[in-house]
Order: sequence, then C-alpha cells, then structure tokens
Amino acid sequence: MNLQELLSFYPSLNEVEAYWRKALLEVPKSVEPEEVIDQTQRVYPNPCDYHIGGGIWLKFRGLDGKPFWCLWQRCPRPGVRRALIHLPGYGTEVSAHPSLVHGGYHVLHVNPRGYCGPEGFGNKEWREIDGVAKVIYLNLEEPEKYGYRLWFQDALIAFRWLQKQPEVDKRFGFYGSSQGGGAALILGSILSDEGVVGAVAADVPFLTNFPKEFLKEKRSSAYNIVFSHLPENPERFKRCFYTLGFVDTLLHAPRMNYPVLLTAGELDDVCPYDLIYSLYERLPNTRAIIEFHGQAHSYTPNFLALAKTWFDLYL
Repeated sequence: MNLQELLSFYPSLNEVEAYWRKALLEVPKSVEPEEVIDQTQRVYPNPCDYHIGGGIWLKFRGLDGKPFWCLWQRCPRPGVRRALIHLPGYGTEVSAHPSLVHGGYHVLHVNPRGYCGPEGFGNKEWREIDGVAKVIYLNLEEPEKYGYRLWFQDALIAFRWLQKQPEVDKRFGFYGSSQGGGAALILGSILSDEGVVGAVAADVPFLTNFPKEFLKEKRSSAYNIVFSHLPENPERFKRCFYTLGFVDTLLHAPRMNYPVLLTAGELDDVCPYDLIYSLYERLPNTRAIIEFHGQAHSYTPNFLALAKTWFDLYL
C-alpha cells in the first residue's frame, strides 16, 4: 500500500464540506446551559486533571443527550471583549488560561463528550479500561455516527452559546495543543463560511496527515490509537480510512482562509513535525510555523505567549 492509494480512500473536499455542513445544521442556534457552577476562586490541586484553577462551569448536553462541560473564564474588564475557544488534548484534561484572561480575552474551554468536568475525569463509556479515550475510533465504519462527529457537535453547541453572550465580540480565536490544536483547526474550518473565525493557533497539532504516518515503519503512539483499530478486511479498512478523512486537517486546509499559527517539536514522535509541515505547506492565508529545537511532545511552554501575540495581531 502506498501514499496515493491511501489518499484515494479519503473523501473528496466537497464531501468533507458537505459532511460538516450537515453536522453544523443539526446544532441548534440558541442554547443555554442546564447547570452553572461558579468556582472562580477554586484552585485545583491535581495537575493530572487541571493545569490551573478558576472559572465558571457550564453544563450542556450533546445532540444524543450526553452531558458535557465547559469552563468559562470571563475577562473582568468592562465592555465587549474578544473571545477564544480552547479545546483539550487527547488526555481530555481541562485547562484554564488566566494569562489570556488578564490579557483582555474571554476564554471558553470546551471539553466535549463529558470526558472531564468539575469532578474530574468522566464518561467511562467512551474510555478504555485504562482511561484512554475511544473517540478517534468509535464507530469509525459509520461516518454519520463517528465519535468525532458528536465530539465536534458538542464544541459547536458551546460555540453557539458563546456567540450569544453580550460581552463577546463577533470574531473569535480558536486554539489548543495536540488534539486540541488539530481540533481548533478543524472547528475553524467548519465555521469558516460564517465569517466568525478571526485566527487559529495550533500547538503541535494532532489529526494531521494520517496516510503519511500510517506508512511509517515506526508509528506515533497517538496515531497508533486509531491505526491499531483498523480492520484487516480491505473493504472495511477503506471505509474506516474514508471516515478518518473527515478529521484530517489536510482536507480542511483549503477552507482555512484566516491566519493560522502552528508549532512543532523537533523531537516530537507523538505529533511529528513532518506531518505538521505538510499541513503548513497547504495553508492558503497568512501563516507561520515555529519549530522548537530539542522539544519532544508536550504543551509547549511558550505557546500561550505566542498565541496571544497571534490573536493580538489578527483578531
């Protein structure tokens, strides 16, 4: 099997656009949280669950009725402020970013599928016994029921709520690390026709160029989560690879008609730099990529400062 053969299994660009347009239309345009928990003053002691504390928890329900949580970090400055949407890594952790809030931005962390909330990790149904999320391969042979379709629809539900907040500007920034970086890129693409995407910042983004990684002798542990679940039967394999195309940032790149910042780690063997460069080469608008010398896979320490500068420039 070669690269061209794998790419031939992918959906067309028109199919990708139609798939996500339909998913977007299924999301109500007006939503309200069913529960609000103000924990603005709380500091979370467990770094495995939370990077830093503070914020208001908002509970929503996905289209299938499954609850999920967002952490709303509102800028205290008066007037209308710009808002950023942050998405989690594949570890499903929650992050609060007070430096961005202090810099003048509202920040909404969205944690789709109820993977993590005010009480820590949840949704055992969508996890393996060891806690690893199943979303990347759940219902992979059925695109309309694919795990990431519902995952992104959760994110879109939260975004619709954010749009209605009177203190929020009408153009938004999207950002995240690893899965969160890839998801920020894809969510921006899904919303690109609405004129609401100001800029995206993606730190060491996952969900990028599955075919290229599949053909490597030594595959990334992150990408192998889904590769290890691909069936051996040729027709079923094709169906699964077809579905993966809907969440490959390469097929979303033509729709990214807004400034995009990417980072990559020189020694990153989880989200390898060559995959990220292959995305960078396809971006059609203002773009930048920063490769960090000697860095393996991690939340890039300098990323938030870089992202703030990017959003200051382009939002």
